[in-house]
Amino acid sequence: MSQQQGPLPTRAYPGQPLPYGEPYNPNSMFANAGGTIPGPPVSGLPYSQWQIPRTPLNWTVPGPLDAGYVTAGYWSSPLYDLRPEIRSADGSRSIGNPIWGASGKKLWVQVDGLLSVSDGVVATADLYVVSREYANIFDPTQVFRVTADADVSAEWASGTNQPDSIVLSFLPPGSGYPVRYWRLELSFRRLDRITHPLAISAAFY
Repeated sequence: MSQQQGPLPTRAYPGQPLPYGEPYNPNSMFANAGGTIPGPPVSGLPYSQWQIPRTPLNWTVPGPLDAGYVTAGYWSSPLYDLRPEIRSADGSRSIGNPIWGASGKKLWVQVDGLLSVSDGVVATADLYVVSREYANIFDPTQVFRVTADADVSAEWASGTNQPDSIVLSFLPPGSGYPVRYWRLELSFRRLDRITHPLAISAAFY
């Protein structure tokens, strides 16, 4: 007959040691709640990738970081856990999209519709785009902006040779050895109310 257990203890802050190990759950090779198994992280796992299909960009009122512009469109990646293999080391919960073997991997973003025309204006005309990165070294509930706005507008303003689609790549902070939690935001800004049917897809590998 199995014994009924009482409520599991909770942590006052991420990484706080528990008074005793949580029950071992063998349902997944990744399950090691509270560091129950006193061993190294699993290895030899198949590499994975995250991807999101082509999604239309929604235009809206600019946020506080884009004051001075008339119209803005925002795209944000989900929060990534770029070091999921150390979840068992501090007993942290499974928060964020895990990217196993993230060292050297990039977030690839493809923007389509750059040749579209609205009210006689091509999409790339007077379009100002910046990227912003948000991160935390161990706490997924305290992810803040860690970079200044990086202007990426010049990546696709190609004049007469302008393609309809471009590909951007972003390497998380850490020079190939990534910070634990990270996400990316792109802000598309205009000084008029003209909007274009841009679409964005992305993958992390």
